[in-house]
Amino acid sequence: MTAETGKVNMRVALFQFATDAVGRVPAMFENMLALYIMNGLERAAGFQVIDLTTPVRGGEILSLTGILGEDEVREASRRAGAGVSLWGDLRFRPGEQSLISGLELALKVMAEDDGGAHEKRLRFDALRGDTRSGTLEVDIAALEDLVEEVLVTMADLLGLDLDMMHMERIGEGLSHSDRAVGYFVYALRIAVEKETKLRLYLKAIAADPGFAMAYTNAAQLLLGEARYGEAMRLLLRAEARFKQGGMEPDILNLLGVATMNMGMWEEAVRVWEMALAISPSHVETMCNLAAAYAMREMPDRAEEYYHGVLSIREDYPLAWFSLGRLQARAEKYEEAEGSMRRYIELCPGDPWAYYILGASLLHQGKEAEAEFALAKATQLDPDGEAGTLARREMQELKG
Repeated sequence: MTAETGKVNMRVALFQFATDAVGRVPAMFENMLALYIMNGLERAAGFQVIDLTTPVRGGEILSLTGILGEDEVREASRRAGAGVSLWGDLRFRPGEQSLISGLELALKVMAEDDGGAHEKRLRFDALRGDTRSGTLEVDIAALEDLVEEVLVTMADLLGLDLDMMHMERIGEGLSHSDRAVGYFVYALRIAVEKETKLRLYLKAIAADPGFAMAYTNAAQLLLGEARYGEAMRLLLRAEARFKQGGMEPDILNLLGVATMNMGMWEEAVRVWEMALAISPSHVETMCNLAAAYAMREMPDRAEEYYHGVLSIREDYPLAWFSLGRLQARAEKYEEAEGSMRRYIELCPGDPWAYYILGASLLHQGKEAEAEFALAKATQLDPDGEAGTLARREMQELKG
């Protein structure tokens, strides 16, 4: 197995680390570690990460005190479609009174075709936490070094080529300010309310104006709330600051989304083309460009971009769904059937996919298969638009 530059060919399931301590200090460090491991796996190693860490409930982090067993890890990874599992155990080292002065990480790595997990013990001394006050100080450069050890361990245990990894990208888009990272982690993994998340992301930017990922996360929140003007202003600030940096394609992609939603089609396409000129394999940008061309009734250009996405990420669900919908509109029903079947393999349970699949099968004269797919759409979305359209097709099918 190798990590090919610019092309993901390995999916890693990251599970929550067990800890021997509870409270804000160990929970914050655990989430900092997970953040930098995910960033390192994606940016330095080029892997896809499936985050299977336990979500917060009501703003409270649920600590895992017992380490996960190999059987449950293997089953969860299989269900998620991951080829590698990564989890472990954090043992914090107490200092004087209420202080924590370091920890030991028992890292476990398991590939789907291995007989069992490999384990490596790593030591981290660059933290100081006070469990009484909840304060935590972490040397972020040392944390990046710890993540590099994690990646080297994975490469060694799984037979990967270290030369294909770009260790200098482990912290790309993140910050060396532990205060800024603390705000970011709290926004990303702990806070529940969107306004609270946004406020914390902005505090992370104020603590470190060079924190690129804080800009993009805040912008995504604003876009999700249809606050396109605010998102555009924030992204223009980010673009001016991070031009020619590793995060520039991500910033430009989101800037294109804001621009498109403000009704500026030509400008949005220009921004997305700028992003692709920097990073030709940026699949999110390619999907956005495809959607833009589909919107302007330019299906051939749209299909070209969707196929481009799938040549890079064959398991990218959005591209399969959007391509299948486009093919169905163009009356390419056999091709639409293939695209929707692949999408359903990746994302079962989408009523629109079953509706488009059923309609495509119906146009090919495959009535029994069409009836099954349309019935599934109706079952999944009995009162929604997809279910209503599927029910109408079934009524016409039955005469």
